[in-house]
Amino acid sequence: MSEPLNRNIDLNTEAKYTQTVLDHMGDSVFVKDSQSRLILVNDAFCKMMDMSREEIIGKTLAEDVRPEERDYFLKVDRQVLTDGVENISEENITVRGAETKIISTRKSRYIDERGDKFLICVVRDVTGMKKAEKQLLESEAQLREVAATKDKLLSIIAHDLRSPFNNISLLSDLLNDSVQKNDVAQSKEYLTLIDRTTKNSLNLLDNLLNWAKSQTGQIDFRTKRTCINQIIEETLELSSVIASTKGISLNYNQEAVISVNSDHKIIRTVVRNLVSNAIKFTKPGGHINVSSKASETYVEITVSDNGVGMSEDTCQKLFGINTNMACVGTANEKGSGFGLVLCKEFVEKLGGEIWAESTFGKGSDFKFTIPLNISE
Repeated sequence: MSEPLNRNIDLNTEAKYTQTVLDHMGDSVFVKDSQSRLILVNDAFCKMMDMSREEIIGKTLAEDVRPEERDYFLKVDRQVLTDGVENISEENITVRGAETKIISTRKSRYIDERGDKFLICVVRDVTGMKKAEKQLLESEAQLREVAATKDKLLSIIAHDLRSPFNNISLLSDLLNDSVQKNDVAQSKEYLTLIDRTTKNSLNLLDNLLNWAKSQTGQIDFRTKRTCINQIIEETLELSSVIASTKGISLNYNQEAVISVNSDHKIIRTVVRNLVSNAIKFTKPGGHINVSSKASETYVEITVSDNGVGMSEDTCQKLFGINTNMACVGTANEKGSGFGLVLCKEFVEKLGGEIWAESTFGKGSDFKFTIPLNISE
């Protein structure tokens, strides 16, 4: 009679010892029967699930998680119990609508002396690690973007600013020679070229300064009542001199007077860059139309030209700092493509969107939206 009693005592002691060992493990551990019902869990597993041992034992946890999560882990359970092949995987688990956790599981099969199958699993909560990995990847992407921006800026400064000033120097020498020869017609031509080159260079320099200020938070966006019509009319008037050198007509198609609560300087910079870009890629004798229309919440401004146009692939690359391409204009105007990058930056800061629609050989439409009201 004493042997069975001692045996029961030994079994109880062994169970307590096993539970104590499991509870002192850092990782979560559970054991399931052949029906995926939990029959043994340690303290770490209870803490991870935010459930008591009494709430867990006898369940599959299918009752407490999302259906898609339940279907996945029960499928893995059945597979391991059936073929006995250890499974290591990552699973999402959301217990009772709480925050979704990412867990790494290592499931293996155990068969006792009676042939009963059990599933033994070690679980580790890797949510924090995965978030850290995601943040690291995002940081790496940002660093690559910063590096691309720096390289782009250095390229613009080294080439796109240096070249026009070299041209101005050369044209000045030629102008000096023509003045000494009293060649009035030739002198006027050189003066026109110097004026155009100087204005383009100043425009690029202004864009660079605005971009640098934007990146360092030095641009102060000031919201006040602004008339879109006035901005467009003033911009077209200032651009008319450059447009006239190529015989390009500038037109403004306005349906009504539109006012917004926004930053007029930023909007003017965007319109100026888009009009300048349109002049660059419109053939001599062409035309550029600017239009504006308002909806209930925003105004849409379109700068349309009948220029050279571009492919859809080029359209997709226009506004990226590390993907935009510098192209030569119809009168061999040189540029960096940087103005469009600045436009995207400014439009998005104002809460709008910018995009291009174009057909190769038939012209382009550059469109952007600005909310009618921007809070301070």
